[in-house]
Amino acid sequence: MSDTKTKKITGYVMPVGNGAVGKTSMALTLQHDQLPADWQNYLKAVKKTINMEFQYATDKLEAPKTQYHILHQYLIPPGQKDFEVDPRSRSYDDVLEIYAPIIRRIDVVLLSYKVTQLDSFNDLEYWVEKTSGICNDKTNFILVGTHLDQKDHREVSKESIVTGTKYVYQLLKGIRTTWQGHCTSLEVSNTSGENIRNLKTLISQGLILSSGHALH
Repeated sequence: MSDTKTKKITGYVMPVGNGAVGKTSMALTLQHDQLPADWQNYLKAVKKTINMEFQYATDKLEAPKTQYHILHQYLIPPGQKDFEVDPRSRSYDDVLEIYAPIIRRIDVVLLSYKVTQLDSFNDLEYWVEKTSGICNDKTNFILVGTHLDQKDHREVSKESIVTGTKYVYQLLKGIRTTWQGHCTSLEVSNTSGENIRNLKTLISQGLILSSGHALH
């Protein structure tokens, strides 16, 4: 008889980054394994600048003697900074102030940027500092470069990503000296689906580790 155990893991994932880097599209792609046919109409209907968006995805991972069934719960705040909003919209801080009382923990943070937009990559330090207050010692961080299908027009070099990932790791250790999470990076295309499966696996692994379980 097999002695493989089944464990159910539920965790919270927060994609953050500047506006229009593809956070909502990425969550939709992770949920459906590709962008739904009506994704453009969906994005038009989402009140992204005034509220938190909620999505989910499911996954399975095999580890020695354990099969994990994982539920990703995505909390997607606006990408607008305080000085970028108008009277009709809300910033990241405005929305987090509303939802902070019910956010118990964030297990994985997706630091999102466009590979074709250097400013969105350079602003990741801002988003690290913004999310550090709702994270814990086991929160895992993934730098996610979107729009990989437009890599011929990239502004963010491979070398910058390696350096930036190391910098984010050191920044997190400086902000929270007891932090024991992981920091990695990946580039994806929400449109073509390139590397989306790999990203889903990284997120699932982060949720497992954050919950205190082992992958080996």
